[in-house]
Amino acid sequence: GATATPLPSSCFIDPAQQNQVTQADGAYKFDLVFDPTDCPAGEDYLIAVTVAPAGYLAETSLIEPPVTSSATVPYSVPTCLSDAIPATALCEADASATVPTGSPSYYLHLTLDATANQIYNNHIPIDQQLEEMISISKSTPLVNVTRGQIVPYKISVKNTRRSVPALGIVDTLPPGFKYVSGSSRFDGVPLAPVVAGRQLRWDSLAIDYNQAHTIELLLIVGAGVTQDEYVNQAQVIDSGTGATLSAIATATVRVIPDPTFDCTDVIGKVFDDRDLDGQQGPEEQGLAGVRVVTARGLIATSDAHGRFHITCAAVPDEDRGSNFILKLDDRTLPTGYRLTTENPRVQRATRGKMLHINFGATIHRVVTIDVADGVFEPDSTILRIQWQPKVDQLLNELQKAPAVLRLTYLADVEDKELVRKRLEALKEQIADRWQKQNGGYRLDIESELFWRRGGPLN
Repeated sequence: GATATPLPSSCFIDPAQQNQVTQADGAYKFDLVFDPTDCPAGEDYLIAVTVAPAGYLAETSLIEPPVTSSATVPYSVPTCLSDAIPATALCEADASATVPTGSPSYYLHLTLDATANQIYNNHIPIDQQLEEMISISKSTPLVNVTRGQIVPYKISVKNTRRSVPALGIVDTLPPGFKYVSGSSRFDGVPLAPVVAGRQLRWDSLAIDYNQAHTIELLLIVGAGVTQDEYVNQAQVIDSGTGATLSAIATATVRVIPDPTFDCTDVIGKVFDDRDLDGQQGPEEQGLAGVRVVTARGLIATSDAHGRFHITCAAVPDEDRGSNFILKLDDRTLPTGYRLTTENPRVQRATRGKMLHINFGATIHRVVTIDVADGVFEPDSTILRIQWQPKVDQLLNELQKAPAVLRLTYLADVEDKELVRKRLEALKEQIADRWQKQNGGYRLDIESELFWRRGGPLN
């Protein structure tokens, strides 16, 4: 029945009609006997192809689809609104009692009752297997494209069926792609398609048995297309019914940022900032061989003049722009050099506009102060009174020329946490004093810890 549950053999005049196998001429016949329980009159019934010979598909035809199927409402045989031979008292699906020469009308989902339990000339076509059908492929020589670029496509078709209806090809364009008018060629001869939205359609093509043909065309990538992959699809169809006669052929391109309109380039210099002002003066030379890295992992190395250039370093948000971060690898600075500018540097990037980012570095003196437990009050972070004037001497020394301060603590049996707090307190005290007296440059303070016994005891 319509529920796809097989009817019992008792529902047929001849029980062998259920699950019958057609003979050489392909004929089949069902003679229903209605009963209230298993096969009531006036209900819906469904015919299904369950077995097919080698080379054919045991399913509903894609080339000649039925008028009604399990996916549609049933056709009423008692009413027989589409009787192919109205002059007779019978309900005929097709005018021909033998295999029709054209496209047949047939029904798989039927309503039958006691007065009309047969539909005649209901010829059921089945399809050959895919490898015996029509082959199609689609290709493009391009992989990466940009907005506004023209993209060539090629559709290749070969008919391996001896008997086919009038063939056509439907090409479905990716969103945002447009057909270039006048570019279509069928075997090298101009042939314009019918354009309907995103679909191009060529109807009634001369594709004979065992012949290969090509359609070449051009598409243009629209201005509103975003960076992504876009798939173009093509398929052979029956020009008359629109039924599909082939698999779907695809060709994929990736839309990438346009170097001119979408990308943000970054240029800059790494220079010897002798006066510590963060700006490159006339006498301040560039530093070669210094590496800079973006958050995306792009790397550039400065040339002999300290210059670097990163092409398409970022594709900022189209509406708001994006923050761009560039970091200098200070391990690649010349020996003794330390940065005088921010690291990393952050700027706001806008599509199609270049960023200019410089890094300054110079040679700093390293001033070292060594401390130990005896410098501090017992179990305290406060310097002993006799050592406090040494901080003033240290600040005076730091003001003589740019320098890096390195605090070194030599620990013995002190508590590990106490040592950490002492270093932090001394570092904070010196930094606060330096800021209050306006030392003249940014003071970087490093700290080192050594243990006489190789490590803390606790």
